[in-house]
Amino acid sequence: MNYSIKNDKINVTISTLGAELQSIEKDGTEYLWQGDEKSWKNKATNIFPIIGRLLDGKYTFEGKTYELGSHGLARHFEFLAEDIKENKITFKMESNENTLKNYPFNFCYYITYEVINNELIITFKLKNTDNKNIYFAVGGHPGFNVPLKDGLNITDYYIEFSQKKSDINCYTINATGLINGKKSFKLEDDKILRLNNEMFSKDAIIFENIDKTATLKTDKDDKSICFKYDDMNYLAFWQTANVNPNFLCVEPWTSLPSRENITEDLATFPTLLCLEPNKTYENTWSININ
Repeated sequence: MNYSIKNDKINVTISTLGAELQSIEKDGTEYLWQGDEKSWKNKATNIFPIIGRLLDGKYTFEGKTYELGSHGLARHFEFLAEDIKENKITFKMESNENTLKNYPFNFCYYITYEVINNELIITFKLKNTDNKNIYFAVGGHPGFNVPLKDGLNITDYYIEFSQKKSDINCYTINATGLINGKKSFKLEDDKILRLNNEMFSKDAIIFENIDKTATLKTDKDDKSICFKYDDMNYLAFWQTANVNPNFLCVEPWTSLPSRENITEDLATFPTLLCLEPNKTYENTWSININ
């Protein structure tokens, strides 16, 4: 089922399945990728409780082995819509006997969407309702139409960071999507990432210690999209390799995918967050449509 929120600037539609964005529309322009079976059928996957892939789709916890697919549970879960307002809505996911088979923790997970002026504000909230620590990650995976104007292509677009930085860490991944190294990355003028399809031939580009504001833009059109992600540790860019799709995913993450050749133990997975019993975690990021 779909729900919509809006104001006098933008209209946003969200599905209860995965609490996934379905549309971000302003002035008759659809900014969100609408899915394509040939390249990527989703639109804006919500990531919880792991980022990316695990080695052989498995991890261990307290001596037991569990299976968990790419980007975790939330994307496959039917959320309950609550606190519904014209410009704001919250979706709720609770652990149950099915989630416990793959993720052995009791929790309540909420995703709230709110539109204020040109900005879509997204809040991830996790309540630990278990009697033990929860290990987890959250992240966004929205895809955006690139180009946003007829006659342009991805090479006309770039990512501009708001602060200059000469030394950026970029993680490398293998053919199965696992982390296998880190390298230094140089931006143009210390703040510009020029885009092309070839740069995604080996999957995502994952940055660490990057500026907390990034804007997708072109000099040939006045439309742009600004992302703010103060509480995220990593920022990834992705599109399906080798098919030249007309979208770009901009993905703020708290964690990284699994490391190459390691079956991760959830309690010692180095980038996961830890939440104590009866505690609540919140992480807010935003998409500003210009």
